[in-house]
Amino acid sequence: MKKMLFYCIIALFFGSATLFACSNNQEAESEKGRIEKMTEKTGKEIADKIQTPIEKARSVKNQQDDRSSAMEETLPEQ
Repeated sequence: MKKMLFYCIIALFFGSATLFACSNNQEAESEKGRIEKMTEKTGKEIADKIQTPIEKARSVKNQQDDRSSAMEETLPEQ
């Protein structure tokens, strides 16, 4: 009986140690390496450089639309 209890405790200890060791790997996988950080940074820079001209073009278009609508309001209707 004592041997059975001793082996159960040993098995429980190894089982819990195994589960504890597996749970730490999740944190290690979530950390990014140098290359991944550089790739992400470069991707953000490229996206910003692409978006800047598009935003400027939209701004110019909106200004042109505002001027056109202002001119139409000031012109007398015939």
